[in-house]
Amino acid sequence: MTPLRLLETAAGAASILLMGICAFRLSCGLGRLLSGRETAWGGRKPGRLPLSGMAKSAAAMLASRLLLFAAAYALYRLTGAGDESFAESFGALWRHWDVRHYEGIAKEGYPAAGDARLRLVFFPLYPWLMRAFAPLAGGDLLLSGTLVSLLCACVAAALLYALAEGIAGERRAALAVSYFAANPMSVFLGCAYTEALFLCLTLAAALFHFRGRPWAAALCGFMSALTRMPGVIIAGLPLIALLERAGKRSLRPRDALCGLAQMLLVFGGLFAYWALNAHVTGNPFQYLIYQRENWYQQPGTFWDSTANTVHYFFVTRGEGDWLWTWGFQLFALFYAYALLAFVAGRLPYALQAYSFVYVAVVFAPTWLLSGARYLYGLISLPLLQALAFEGRGKHAACLAVSGLLLAVFLCGYTLTARVL
Repeated sequence: MTPLRLLETAAGAASILLMGICAFRLSCGLGRLLSGRETAWGGRKPGRLPLSGMAKSAAAMLASRLLLFAAAYALYRLTGAGDESFAESFGALWRHWDVRHYEGIAKEGYPAAGDARLRLVFFPLYPWLMRAFAPLAGGDLLLSGTLVSLLCACVAAALLYALAEGIAGERRAALAVSYFAANPMSVFLGCAYTEALFLCLTLAAALFHFRGRPWAAALCGFMSALTRMPGVIIAGLPLIALLERAGKRSLRPRDALCGLAQMLLVFGGLFAYWALNAHVTGNPFQYLIYQRENWYQQPGTFWDSTANTVHYFFVTRGEGDWLWTWGFQLFALFYAYALLAFVAGRLPYALQAYSFVYVAVVFAPTWLLSGARYLYGLISLPLLQALAFEGRGKHAACLAVSGLLLAVFLCGYTLTARVL
C-alpha cells in the first residue's frame, strides 16, 4: 500500500470513527426516547418568541451583507480590477457559477435539449422566486435573486436566534447568529444562490417543530425539499415526534397517521421535482443521469468522499486554488465530524439526529467538491459552534479567524472568479 493510499484509508477510517461516536450516542438517546426518559427537544419549553433578539439578528445580518457588498466593491476599485460604478460593477462581481443557471431557469425554464438541458439538476423553487421578484427589481434577475437571498438571510438569522434561544438561552443564541454571519461560506447569502432560501425554510421547519406546530413545519419542509434535495431530511422530525409519543405511551392511530402525512408532505417537494423531470424529459430521475455524466456525481458514502478529498489534496498540491478547494474541504469535513462526535450531544435529540443524517447525506456524493458550502446548510452548525466551549476569548478568536476567512472567500468569489 502506497503512503498516499494509507493516508486515504486512515482518513476514511477516522471519519467512520467520529461519526460512529455520534451514532452510538444517538442509539443510546433513542433508547431513552422510546422508554420515555428523554424528549425530542430537551427539557426547555418554548415561551414567547424573543422578538427583540430576532429583530436585532435580522438587522445585523442585513448590515453584514451590505458591508460585504461595499467591501467587494472597494476591493474591485483598489485592486484595479475595474473603474465602473457600484451598480455597473455589481453583475461582474456577483454573477458567477450557479448564478447563471438560476438566471437561465428564471428566464427560460427547463429546456429539454442543448447545453441548457443540464439546468434540470437545479431545483426549481429559488429560480421561481427570482422570476416572481423580478418586477420589483426592474426585470433584473440578478438583482431579484439577490433580493430574495437577502430577505431570506435576514429571516434565517431571526429564526436561528429564536431556535437557539429556546434551546440554549440568549447568550448562545447571539453567539450562534454571530457564527452564522461570520462563516466564510456566508458569502453565498448575498448571492443569487439557494443557501439563504434553504436555510430559511429549514430553520422555519425546525422552529415550528420545536414550538409544536408540526403541520406548519411540514409545509416549510415541503418548500425546503423543493429548493434542495437535503430538504427531505426534515421528514425525520415528525418521525422522532412519533417515537417520542410511543415512548410516553401516548401514540394513537390518529397521531401516527398525521405523522406519516407530515412526512409525506415534506417528501412532496422531492416528488414535485421528480414530476418536473418527467414533464421535461419523460424520466422522473433524469437529473441523476445529468449529475453522473456531467458532474461525475453518484450516491456514495461520506468515508469515500473523505478519502477522495485526501487523495486530491495531495495529488493537486500547488495547483491553482488547490488549498482553498481541497484543503478547505478537508478541514470542513473533519470539523463537521468532530462537532458531531464531541459537541452534538449537547443538542436536543431531534437536532442531533437531523445533524447526523444531514452530514452523512451531503458528504456522500462520489465527486464532492463543495463540501464546505454544503456543510453551511446544516441549520445546527452555528449552535454547535456556540456550544463548543465556554470562554469568551475562545469564541472571539474563532469568530476573528472565521471573519478573516470570510474576507478571503469574498475576494475569491467576487474578484478571482471573474477571470476563471
